[in-house]
Amino acid sequence: MKKLQAKTFLGIDYGAKRIGLALGSESEKIARAFKIIHNLNELNDIVPAKNVDAFVVGWPLQPDGTEGETCQQVRLFCNRLTEKFGLPIFYVDERLSSKKSEEYLRDTLFMRASKRKDILDAESARVILQQFLNSINTS
Repeated sequence: MKKLQAKTFLGIDYGAKRIGLALGSESEKIARAFKIIHNLNELNDIVPAKNVDAFVVGWPLQPDGTEGETCQQVRLFCNRLTEKFGLPIFYVDERLSSKKSEEYLRDTLFMRASKRKDILDAESARVILQQFLNSINTS
């Protein structure tokens, strides 16, 4: 019997200046902060090297649940992702991801503010991807 390969997901916390990335798989159900990039072209090597099957992108809704200007920026970014890679994209409400990331880095890893800012976007991508992995049923 041939072993099925689990899907590998690339979590993305999009920002105009920095893009946080996280990796996780359907089988492991654990997201890991990966790195921060500064433009879409940096994904050219990452996507094939990490055998990415789909993207999980944070959807930046307003506190009241409506879409704002940032959603439009993410939508444009995702359109470029689709054109470039043709992989599925899943969206996850990211309203609390930065706050959860900041608390985790500060309270669990005891990082100082100066160190946290360097990895906050990748940690936010991890929170987004972990939320997605927790929501999918692999049974």
